[in-house]
Amino acid sequence: MKKIVIIGAGPAGLTAALELQAAGESDITILESDIQVGGISRTVNYKNNRIDIGGHRFFSKSDWVMNWWANILPVAIDQETPLNLRYQGQERSGLTAPHAEQSAERGADEVMLVRNRLSRIYYNRQFFDYPLKLNVSTLGKLGLVKTVLFGFSYVCSGIRPIKPEKSLEDFLTNRFGRLLYLQFFKEYTEKVWGVACSEISADWGAQRIKSLSITKALWHALKGALGIKGKEAQTSLIENFIYPKFGPGQMWETVAKKFVANGGKLHLKSSVNHIDIQGDQVNQVKYRDESGVEHFLACSHVISTMPIKDLVVASREHWAPEVVKTAENLAYRDFITVGLLYKATDLPRELLDNWIYIQEPGVQVGRIQVFNNWSPFMVAVPSTV
Repeated sequence: MKKIVIIGAGPAGLTAALELQAAGESDITILESDIQVGGISRTVNYKNNRIDIGGHRFFSKSDWVMNWWANILPVAIDQETPLNLRYQGQERSGLTAPHAEQSAERGADEVMLVRNRLSRIYYNRQFFDYPLKLNVSTLGKLGLVKTVLFGFSYVCSGIRPIKPEKSLEDFLTNRFGRLLYLQFFKEYTEKVWGVACSEISADWGAQRIKSLSITKALWHALKGALGIKGKEAQTSLIENFIYPKFGPGQMWETVAKKFVANGGKLHLKSSVNHIDIQGDQVNQVKYRDESGVEHFLACSHVISTMPIKDLVVASREHWAPEVVKTAENLAYRDFITVGLLYKATDLPRELLDNWIYIQEPGVQVGRIQVFNNWSPFMVAVPSTV
């Protein structure tokens, strides 16, 4: 008989728990230090106004993942909203999992919605498309002088690229030119990550910024100006994703309920402070509950989703001193979300964005999320934003 302990009730821990139950395992305990499940994909509910911690669009290249989600919360579709998802250059025409219209036994609230995606950059009191598009609108906002200078900078980077590419700064400069990098990439990246672009590896940029190309953007703009319609003109340029009706936390709250209904044990406000490892075998986990009482939980297997730093410190006897020291010195980036509630009529303009990247110099805000546009059910009163 296996006795399994899962540390952390975020997406990874809860998915593992449900999959283990489906595989026939019955003795599973989840320990979560927070007051709710979901990890950084949770939804905070304040007076029935909901805040998505992070901003989580549900879209995956994996059929398995997409259908796993849809089996937990079916996708609400109707005749007027075809399930044709487009996101970051990927497209999906449908899912094999049940849709909400086929799942009458589900509550009307236990669904995911198909939502439009719009993100923009706010710079110099103007909005620019994101990903950045080289079109008439963008060039007009930049002005003739900047357009010429940025173009010259881009050509120079093509003629004399930085080699070898060691940093994210090198990576972005080579692809967009020094001036465009300084205008639209440097400040936001450093605000969000707290690390200079010159200290972030080029590999990180290659993984996160795959499909942006100035050459393709110029060619696309030229074809549009000449009235040449390519294959992309026949497909909707609106990108969509799916999103739980009450935010991403609803997905993981539903998974947690299913896990407990299947016989699993879930302990919230329970912080793991010691993991006993003998040889290659975990024998027990020690955790402290909300009242400060310590408990010892015997186990045969542990799945950990806690930060590596905390995992190594909690099992320090098992590791060499240099490993413990390295773990203790790991730095994690945190952020602050401020929730602001407005009357829609008090805003100077209607905002259709999911989020807005703030590139305004000297402003410490990283981005603004408009939760109504993720789901209209994220606010308690429809006339508020």
